[in-house]
Amino acid sequence: MAIALLSPTIARSRAAVIDRSTKVVLRIVPELRVEAGEEIHLRAFMTILGAVFMATLLALLFINTSLNQDAFALQHLKHQMNVVNDQRDAILRDAALKASPDALAAAATKLGMVPNTTPFFIDMSGTPGQ
Repeated sequence: MAIALLSPTIARSRAAVIDRSTKVVLRIVPELRVEAGEEIHLRAFMTILGAVFMATLLALLFINTSLNQDAFALQHLKHQMNVVNDQRDAILRDAALKASPDALAAAATKLGMVPNTTPFFIDMSGTPGQ
C-alpha cells in the first residue's frame, strides 16, 4: 500500500528529472541575458572588427610593397650585370684582335722593329752541329 501511494510521486519526480536533464544536455552555451542597465554595443564590436581588418590590410600592403621593392632592385642588378658582360665581351674581342699575328707585326713595325731575314735555330738534341 505504501508503494502505491509513493508511485505517483516517483513518477512525477522521474518526469521532472528527465525534463531538467534534457534541458541541461541541449544547452551547451548559456543563453545571453541582458541585465538591466547593460546593452550589447554593436557599434563597439564593429569598430574593433573594422580596426582589425584595417590593420591586416595595412600589413598586407606593407609586405607587398617590400616584396615589389626587392623585385625592382633585382631587375636593376640584372640590367647592370648585362651591361658589365657586354663590356667584358668587347674587351676580350679587342684583346683577341690585338693579339693576332698581323696586328702584332704591324705594332712592331710601328715601334721601329724590323723582321729577321736570317733566322737561326738552336739544336737541343745534343748531337754536334752539322
